[in-house]
Amino acid sequence: MTVPITEKELAAAAGWPIVHAARKLRDTGKVLRVSYDPPLLKGAVRMGSRTYGAGLRLGSELENLCSCFDSWSEGKICVHSVAAALALMQQSEPSQLESGAVDPPTTATLPVQ
Repeated sequence: MTVPITEKELAAAAGWPIVHAARKLRDTGKVLRVSYDPPLLKGAVRMGSRTYGAGLRLGSELENLCSCFDSWSEGKICVHSVAAALALMQQSEPSQLESGAVDPPTTATLPVQ
């Protein structure tokens, strides 16, 4: 499945600091689940002791659907929804090895001393 948004577009909407923080959430397993049923991207993101219902409505304009304060009070594209989008993008990408974009790793045998 192709997600109709790029990391660059997320950065334009939310800012690079949010994207960097969202990568950390994704990479540390804080995105508990994510799904995409066009045009809605939905996820659950754990941050501290809270789990946020994160999401984005993708279209000509990006709409944040997260349950966090930044989203509902200020209308910002938040770190939770960006983390969910990044997790979905990561799931959607064929591995570079499978696609032939990268040579398979070679193994080396080191002498035992």
